[in-house]
Amino acid sequence: MENREVLEKKSESISNYIRECSGIIHEKGHSIAEEYGLTYDQYHILLYLRHQTNPPSINTISEKFNRAQNTISEKISRLEEKNLVEKIDDKLDRRITRVIITEKGNQLIKTIRKERNVRIVYNALETMNEKEIDSLLSNLNKLYDNLKEGD
Repeated sequence: MENREVLEKKSESISNYIRECSGIIHEKGHSIAEEYGLTYDQYHILLYLRHQTNPPSINTISEKFNRAQNTISEKISRLEEKNLVEKIDDKLDRRITRVIITEKGNQLIKTIRKERNVRIVYNALETMNEKEIDSLLSNLNKLYDNLKEGD
């Protein structure tokens, strides 16, 4: 085992590479979303809605994105015009409007993610040989498992 100081420097370097790779993939995903007619905020709202088990209110979404409620309401209306989200009345309080992602919205996010994987990650992996890719995948899997287990 390496000494602690060397391992700390390597762990910092690995964390930086993972963060930078994630950032590059994320940013290029925005470009692909734009090609599908989504603004930065619309894309992020759809991603957020996709992971919600209970439909959030417009107020909850505005708090999440730190935007004025009328700004979020306008963005939701634009998404609704594209049939990517649907506004529904709250079952207990009719004054509250909730938002759900539609099947079309879910499919669009899946399409953008697949495009992102193919155009960005796949193209980057094409410059590597099979052994390098298998080693990368194996080591990332081991790192993931170790991180998941805890300290």
